Amino acid sequence: MNFIKIKNSIELCDIGAGDSEKQKFIDELLKNTKCKITGFEPNKKQFEKLIENENKRYFNYGIGDGTEKEFNICESPGMSSFLKPDINYNKMFHKFNEWGKIIDIVKVKTKKLDDVEIDKKFDIIKIDVQGYESEIIKFGQKKIKDALAIQIEVSPVSSYENAKPFPYVYNQLENLGFDLHMFSKIETRAFAPMIISNNLKTGLHYLYQLDCVFIKKFKIINQFDEEELKKLIHIMFYGFKAYDFVLFLILILEKKTRNNETQNYKDLIKTINIIKK
Repeated sequence: MNFIKIKNSIELCDIGAGDSEKQKFIDELLKNTKCKITGFEPNKKQFEKLIENENKRYFNYGIGDGTEKEFNICESPGMSSFLKPDINYNKMFHKFNEWGKIIDIVKVKTKKLDDVEIDKKFDIIKIDVQGYESEIIKFGQKKIKDALAIQIEVSPVSSYENAKPFPYVYNQLENLGFDLHMFSKIETRAFAPMIISNNLKTGLHYLYQLDCVFIKKFKIINQFDEEELKKLIHIMFYGFKAYDFVLFLILILEKKTRNNETQNYKDLIKTINIIKK
């Protein structure tokens, strides 16, 4: 999208940066935009796998309430958390109690998100912390309020003990000035013992986990300056393929710049094969 240029880099905060699960939207932003990542990963083994360069820097501590906490390392690294997997809930689904078996407990320092020192505000914050989302939001309200978008993994019914469910996290972000835009990933699971399509990870209807994208409330987007609009356009176009919302943003941008971004975008969109998931 060469006709919309951003002056400064898109600052992405990656909370739970371990590589146990690839995040395609981050790869797309790194490939197509001026994006810089500041990431946090408390699991030392996962942290050591992360590769730093001029666009990526990582820290080996957790984001939380600022205290030292016990971190539960699970058989599957992607299930490791400051919380314990809920055995009674997870036994209803294939393999989760095996993946969520705690194999080690280590002491980990945490820092409040609001106490993280950076030169620029975060434009997009990704939170993937296995049930600990509400605590990060609670102690990171200033940083989160400054962001343009939040990508967060949540569960309608929590799979971790004492974790807050999706409606609670939704209300936290709504109170901080965000609207839910989309589910960028919907993960379903089949209740055991049924197996769908001979695949333990395939579900029928039950929503086990959701990757959500929240954006600043629609009613205040008109108040964004040009750079904020351009950054959000790049985030939503390359990161999440929200082509309709991008046009909505470009129409607002064009009123500020008096340039011809709308026609250029319409010409671009004709070259894209848009498929509804």
